[in-house]
Amino acid sequence: MSETETRSRRVIDFHSHVLPNIDDGSSSLEMSREIMEETRRQKVKKMVATPHFYPDRMSLDVFLSEREKGAKALLSVHDIDTCPSIFLGAEVAYYEGIGDSPFLGNLTIVGTDSLMIEMPFHKWSGKEISEILNISLCSSFSVILAHIERYLNWQDPDTINRLLDAGVFIQSNAEFFIEKETRNKALSMLKDDKIHILGSDTHNTDTRPQMIGEAKAIIKDSLGEDAIEKMLYHSKTLLDGALSIDQMGL
Repeated sequence: MSETETRSRRVIDFHSHVLPNIDDGSSSLEMSREIMEETRRQKVKKMVATPHFYPDRMSLDVFLSEREKGAKALLSVHDIDTCPSIFLGAEVAYYEGIGDSPFLGNLTIVGTDSLMIEMPFHKWSGKEISEILNISLCSSFSVILAHIERYLNWQDPDTINRLLDAGVFIQSNAEFFIEKETRNKALSMLKDDKIHILGSDTHNTDTRPQMIGEAKAIIKDSLGEDAIEKMLYHSKTLLDGALSIDQMGL
């Protein structure tokens, strides 16, 4: 198999709650280990841990301390042969003033300028859109909008296009491609370059398990290997310079 063929089979999980005991994701170290092993069984070799950061619920210092604690715990059960490489990021809940926030650099994927933002679950106001545009256009950050499918029904048709034109990256969850009611929409958005990267958004091994493997198969069957390759290109761009937890000296 050629290098190109090998690379085209890869998918990077850009959104997960694999860190134990930090948010509503994994509730134990054993569950985190099971999530990592299942992720690797689905041929995913890189996984970004994106615990929720709600600035109105937890200070930045506490969040970073808890995230590091969770990463150290993962390292204690991490097996390079059965687990994916883990990179630390955050799912940053939008808040008023985020566009001028001085501490966003502490919430990017470690080693990169890639910042994942969870937008409000309503029709976005002009101010909310402007703040995201400001971050994308007027800073060094590469903005990623988490699970785009959860917001679509509230937004005007041109809103996503404005964000795309400003260089915002769009992440979709695996379920968007798996569920029959939304599959065609997901595939259409991916084909039209309105989805750039894929995430599992896995929280546990029961109700919100790892399903990227199934989504990847659907994408490959429907759009071909080129679609997988394009997602890999965007993923590698956003992870350029990233440090895995075993490289961080924790």
